[in-house]
Amino acid sequence: MLHYFISCSKPTTQFVEIELRIRCSTAGRIRLQLPAWRAGRYQLTNFAQNIRGFQVHTSDGERVAFRKITKDCWELQVPYPGELLVSYSYWAGKMDAGSAWTDDQQVYLNLVNCCFEVLEFQEEEIEIQVHLPDYPQQVLTLTEVGPCVWSAKNFQELADATLLAAKELIQWDYRVGTTTFHCCFHGEVHFNPEQILDQFQAFTQRMMDDFGEFPESSYTFIFQLLPFPHYHGVEHRKGTVITFGPAASLQDTSAMEELLGISCHELYHAWNVCRIRPKELLPYDFSKETYTHAGWVLEGITTHFGDLYLLKSGVYDLATYLKHFEKIVNRESTQLGWKNYSILESSFDLWLDGYVPGIPDRKVNIYSRGALISFCLDVLLLKEDRYLALFMSQLWKTYGAPFQGYALEEIEELLISQVGESAKIRSFIDDYIGGKEDLFPLIQKCFLDVGISLVENVGPNPLLHRMGVIVDELNEIQHIHPSSKAFNFLMRNDRILNYLLEEESSLWKLDIDRQGRTLQLCFESEDGPFYPTFSLCPQTSTRLREEWIK
Repeated sequence: MLHYFISCSKPTTQFVEIELRIRCSTAGRIRLQLPAWRAGRYQLTNFAQNIRGFQVHTSDGERVAFRKITKDCWELQVPYPGELLVSYSYWAGKMDAGSAWTDDQQVYLNLVNCCFEVLEFQEEEIEIQVHLPDYPQQVLTLTEVGPCVWSAKNFQELADATLLAAKELIQWDYRVGTTTFHCCFHGEVHFNPEQILDQFQAFTQRMMDDFGEFPESSYTFIFQLLPFPHYHGVEHRKGTVITFGPAASLQDTSAMEELLGISCHELYHAWNVCRIRPKELLPYDFSKETYTHAGWVLEGITTHFGDLYLLKSGVYDLATYLKHFEKIVNRESTQLGWKNYSILESSFDLWLDGYVPGIPDRKVNIYSRGALISFCLDVLLLKEDRYLALFMSQLWKTYGAPFQGYALEEIEELLISQVGESAKIRSFIDDYIGGKEDLFPLIQKCFLDVGISLVENVGPNPLLHRMGVIVDELNEIQHIHPSSKAFNFLMRNDRILNYLLEEESSLWKLDIDRQGRTLQLCFESEDGPFYPTFSLCPQTSTRLREEWIK
């Protein structure tokens, strides 16, 4: 068994002290690999940059030689059988749902950030002992085996766990089936506990009805309710961490809807991603990039169902659901990366630039476009008397419950087998998942099938809708529609000082600042419209809509 000891003698320095004890039966080489990324974010984070004071001793205090063989892998030379003590400090100075933070109120660690995988003991049981007497309220999403002591079966389980030790925590529980769900809140609570527990219980029950069971006997929602704006969630097998702020905004219905949305999304991940996972991610290799084309399944389907189950469970009414779906539609409507990169290619390149805007119109967003693809797929299946939720329950039985990774080709073939006219689904996969077809005409048709109209709106903003230019609050150009005349004259980051549209001559006249130079430009106007916004309006209910939301 490996042993970790975690303490924090000076929380305001934001350094946590960690000691790892390894019992070695023979002399030889041992390698310690610190993760370079974490589950749920397919991007190198290089946690090793947060380590200092790395030392190795025997139990007698003798120094042990070591060297780094990669940026985040240490090699130790064990001189003789016995116990090694590896000690180091980890900087816990980033507050989000996947990182680590300490201050005078809490010590919060996602263990994948700061714990080593001992490559020669990958399947060894690991014990974690916490010495944080100033923070008596403690949660660690592992098996508790004693006072302030927890156990993980192996490193994969350890890397999927979160520690939160605080001076004060609020915890409310609910139960669905045989699973107990713990809701732990750090920060100010500005809402009614009974109401939120009823809502959480409702969407949890509805998901479990479709999947037939929950993967774990215990699950913990850890909420960091912050005094500043924040919105982030990370999935784990036995829980989730959600950072949200400002906490006081949760007095308002709109903010509470956002919290419910991210909570439902992360709970759905307990099945999809945490257990239903592509082969290349099972098990996780945290030492390097692990490429996958399955982003539309991992995040697109989860984004789709994260909101839909709030509707199915009655937590959202249809108007509320459509209000939030409009945000996804409008986010995607301004993106033209689908002309250049399919969602499969965009998924593969998550490691390259997947979580930043990147160069103009290069790629798609696997969350928003994946959600719209999933919605269309859901409606196409409904027309064949099938359901995307039923398909996901099949994936659970085939891949999730036995914890067996899938190949994306297997997913596609299973989808095609769902319907009598398989050519429709195959064509959909070829055109919108593997291909670069415009999804919006199909989205509009699918909404009509469920009795909802997708209405295109053009507002009074002439720069946006008539020139085809998106600017920020300083009038600096962020994006230019490639089909507009402006695309041939303006540049990203130009700042528009003045502009005039001469209707008689149909000419734009502009003064712009381009990297300190003032330019006067003149070019033809056009009708557009560019970058319309969209609203979703329920019409007469249809049979498909009733089937869709039941």
